[in-house]
Amino acid sequence: MTDRKDFVGEFKDLLRDFIDHKQALGYKYTTISENLRRFSVFTLNYKIENKVLSKEIVLGWTAMRKSETIKTWEHRASDLRQFALYLQDLGYDVYIPGKKQKVRRNEYIPYIFTHEEIKRFFGVCDRLRPHTQSIKHQVLPVLFRLLYCCGLRISEAVSLKVKDLDLDLGIIMVRQSKFNKDRLVPMTESLTDILKIYRAKIHANSEQEDYLLINKDGTALTEDNSYKRFREILWKAGISHGGKGIGPRQHDFRHSFCVHTLNSMVNQGIDLYCALPILSTFIGHSSVSSTQRYVRLTAEVYPELIARVSLTCAYVFPEVKMK
Repeated sequence: MTDRKDFVGEFKDLLRDFIDHKQALGYKYTTISENLRRFSVFTLNYKIENKVLSKEIVLGWTAMRKSETIKTWEHRASDLRQFALYLQDLGYDVYIPGKKQKVRRNEYIPYIFTHEEIKRFFGVCDRLRPHTQSIKHQVLPVLFRLLYCCGLRISEAVSLKVKDLDLDLGIIMVRQSKFNKDRLVPMTESLTDILKIYRAKIHANSEQEDYLLINKDGTALTEDNSYKRFREILWKAGISHGGKGIGPRQHDFRHSFCVHTLNSMVNQGIDLYCALPILSTFIGHSSVSSTQRYVRLTAEVYPELIARVSLTCAYVFPEVKMK
């Protein structure tokens, strides 16, 4: 429990009671408690009587701040809304913040690597030289191939353990991934051969519970560990990087895998009506609807695809009405 002295101002006792109430219901409320503690400090700027939570205070607290992310702003507004509703239930005079702030988000547009860019990237990747006391020149080519050739999320790749590889069958077991799902991911023969060589070099004496992608000291590789070298490889491969939030990102290998795979399936005569559930299962999506965004991306990268898609899948491409 947080000490009551952490809260100040006119609402300090009510804030503590609110936190106690939520925690009694089973909510942790650790972060929210800290947010509301800062709110209590903020209220010291106002003259408040009879514990009235005025519109002026609410709008002052929920105004978006310079350099603040939308997510942080929304959480801060939501936390105060919950407290305001609690006060309202107790009969206090309060102004209730809006349920959800309407903000236009700048959605990240995935970067789809061309096949030529993929070829150049892995060409550079395979020519990496070891840095002092580092094995990343052996680990990174495997990591990036798992992302592109298997469509893995980077969180899935760095969580793999030695036991998750079946190199006889050429299968990866992805455990407890997003949505707490396990799935089997088949590998190509060439990727399986690369992983056989990698395991022989890096994991000759490893235990089954050891992480597959590791640093020199045996700790698991992380996304941050690999990002700097990823940027270096992009530069050497002649692939421009637009900066933070623009990409390419390491996660764009997964997007590129999906787009390239859908295009390949259509070229092989597979109907998108059948292709989408297959791809959805392969990459671990919870539903086919989550995978349909790749149809749009594929059509943008390969506009000729539309002409080859059967009419039974026309619903996948929504009609765009010009105003």
